[in-house]
Amino acid sequence: MRFILLCVFTLLLPLNIIAQNKHEFVSIEEKVTGKRVELFAVNSNNIAYDIFLKVDATGYRRSSARPIIKNIPANSKVRMITLVKLANTESNYKYTLVVNEVRFDLSMQKDDAGIHFKIDASLKSKTVDLFTKDNCLLCNQTKDVLANNKINYKEFNIDQDSTYLVGLLKEFKTNNIKSKIQAPILKIDDSLYTNIKTKKQLIETLQLHYK
Repeated sequence: MRFILLCVFTLLLPLNIIAQNKHEFVSIEEKVTGKRVELFAVNSNNIAYDIFLKVDATGYRRSSARPIIKNIPANSKVRMITLVKLANTESNYKYTLVVNEVRFDLSMQKDDAGIHFKIDASLKSKTVDLFTKDNCLLCNQTKDVLANNKINYKEFNIDQDSTYLVGLLKEFKTNNIKSKIQAPILKIDDSLYTNIKTKKQLIETLQLHYK
């Protein structure tokens, strides 16, 4: 699927480079910390987008050799890449951004609506802890499902902050969970859900907890 998306985006590039770099709702934001330059995709709209980002950089230790394709949930900010400046070298970068609106098929919309109908009333005072990793499609889908059903959640990206991973390992030990850490992981109340591999399993997990 990722290969197909890459081919489609590549074919669209010549027609979209100028317009898409200035998308109405999705923009690229820069954060500079010392020699580190982090690029974030910021989505200010209430719907999700799939984006294609190609970064051409010189004078950096790390650059994007391949295009980055990620889903950017509604009203969110997602880290795309980190560049590290080389010492005594002039550094600069440019990027190509292509944005496409996410369209879910009817069966998925029906599933999401079913969650909302069954558990919305019990979620008003609850917040789900969501542990994610970079380049995790199911993590992005999980955020979409939670957001679309007005489920409050707090995200902990274990790739971006090792303290989240340490805390999660303690949770595994406390709950006597011996499986490897595989994102996404949900903590709802005192329950930890660690074996979610598909969107269907995610929906079933939410329905099971809030039935």
